[in-house]
Amino acid sequence: MKTFFILGRNPELSRAEIIEFLRARNQEHTEILFEENILVIETNDKVKFNIQEFGGTMWLGKINFEGNNENLAEYLNKTEIIPADKFSYATFGNQDPEILKDKFKERKKKAMIKHGGKQIKFQNQEKQGLPSAEFYIFYHKHKGVVYLGTSTQNYDNTEVKKRDMKKPARRESLAISPRLSKILINISGAKPGNLLLDPFCGIGGILQEALIKNINVHGIDKDKQATIGAEQNLKWLTSEYKINSKYTIQNIDSRKAPDLQFAAIATETPLGKILRQKPSEKEAKQIIQNFEAYIIPILARIKKSKKPDAKIAITFPAIREHHVNAQKIAEKTGLKIYMKPILESRKDQFISRDILVLQ
Repeated sequence: MKTFFILGRNPELSRAEIIEFLRARNQEHTEILFEENILVIETNDKVKFNIQEFGGTMWLGKINFEGNNENLAEYLNKTEIIPADKFSYATFGNQDPEILKDKFKERKKKAMIKHGGKQIKFQNQEKQGLPSAEFYIFYHKHKGVVYLGTSTQNYDNTEVKKRDMKKPARRESLAISPRLSKILINISGAKPGNLLLDPFCGIGGILQEALIKNINVHGIDKDKQATIGAEQNLKWLTSEYKINSKYTIQNIDSRKAPDLQFAAIATETPLGKILRQKPSEKEAKQIIQNFEAYIIPILARIKKSKKPDAKIAITFPAIREHHVNAQKIAEKTGLKIYMKPILESRKDQFISRDILVLQ
């Protein structure tokens, strides 16, 4: 079975999230194509995807046809790809939808193709319209093969927004988004029933999304007010969503992380003080150097408190061309780089993130 994924604003990171999700569950898979924000993966028929599990996917669906243009014409003659007489639709992929328009017209369907709509801005600053339609069709050609499919799932952030807005403790400036929380959890390889550590848990953003995934969590933060907020949020969440997974919050320094042999670690590190203006070159270098000195003893401790094969999904600060030396960090802590840093940035941010996985 082949599945297409329409990825979000950071396609490279979204791709890594899906691949690591499958690897963690020992699901055999083959990547068929990865172009711009399009990913096609082949798995066995037993694999069932739930788009709400992911933070970086906007639409997904099954590939129903693959072949050449001649075969496609035959397929469209025999197959009704949209089971409705009046509908709106949008297409993703690099192929002209003219053949689809003609087929709908031939069958006397009142089909309206939608373009534009609100835009998504990708990591490389390119923009793409997100049309609002009743049906989404994937129509793409890669290495001479035409792929056609219809979206069966689209990401719905209604419940995610509700969780984020209704939780009792909030702190806007330091909050990690539910989107990034999900991505970090998935690239850490955490699965239901595992024990996950967040050594900089704040008010529990990552822990909250992990509990929703039926993962047991342990949060640490040296900020007492943050841990009080985390306790409030997780108590509210487990009650509101009838969650049975367990959580523990500790108000301690991350260098004293308990040796509980964690199965996964997912965390947003303190990226530095909130900057009101663009830092100078000297300031940027100093922020990175200070972070490296700060994080090494913490990661050395976490290495001892996790299972040998457990992964650490973590964020490092990045300022323009200044990045944390991940290789040096790995060598100093006895860890290895499992996934190289992927930049996560926005134009209006002075400090961006490198997202990587250590093991």
